[in-house]
Amino acid sequence: MNDQSSVPGRSDPTTWVGVDPSKDYTRPPPLTRPRIVRTALSLVDEKGLAALTMRALATELEVSPMALYNHVRDKDELVDLMVDLMLAEVDTSVTEGDWLTQLRALVRSYHQALAAHHELARVYSVRVRIGPHGLLIMERTVALLLEAGFSPAEASDVFFVLFIYTAGFQQIGDVVPRRDSATREETGYYPPLPPQQIPAITAVSSHLNGPHRPGRFDYGLELLLAGLQIKIAQPEKAAAAPQ
Repeated sequence: MNDQSSVPGRSDPTTWVGVDPSKDYTRPPPLTRPRIVRTALSLVDEKGLAALTMRALATELEVSPMALYNHVRDKDELVDLMVDLMLAEVDTSVTEGDWLTQLRALVRSYHQALAAHHELARVYSVRVRIGPHGLLIMERTVALLLEAGFSPAEASDVFFVLFIYTAGFQQIGDVVPRRDSATREETGYYPPLPPQQIPAITAVSSHLNGPHRPGRFDYGLELLLAGLQIKIAQPEKAAAAPQ
């Protein structure tokens, strides 16, 4: 048996090959605009919108921060691209059922996309620039409302009501719950006033656990859709309503 200990690298344990290929070092793939945006979205999903800096993103991508500017103008443009990528997850293809059934499916899909990227969805509280996927959602929503019989002005108003409800739902944080001192189980909302001053709140306190309780979004959406049904079915009452 030949002594190969003198061959460079042969006796270095760091050169031994392991079984798990995920531990192999490979050079990162070429830097592209789509790769930057997808990595940024993953970073925000994992660490929050506040963690998104060009330096942090460059670290994730194993490049210099200046290399990013060859593909995106600045952080604002990057966020615009991320938002539109998020909206690409919204299903606008449902065509079965009446206008209300299709509208319900569209808004629910929109809600699910925002909920899946809750941290990024909060950007709507500051600014929004509409990209191609956002336009497709608007187009589909307004088309369904016009098909239902709403006037152009009403269709625009209804679109914003649905948008504000869906996007706004993601802006609200969780309510700090009251916990049983013995079991530490949540028992409801913890009010800063004595029960006798807020009897109505006390009566429903076990349900005041914030907007993100399962089914709460759908409940609000059904109320909005029921109102739209009444409005389209009774136009004479809608015309008489104060402006």
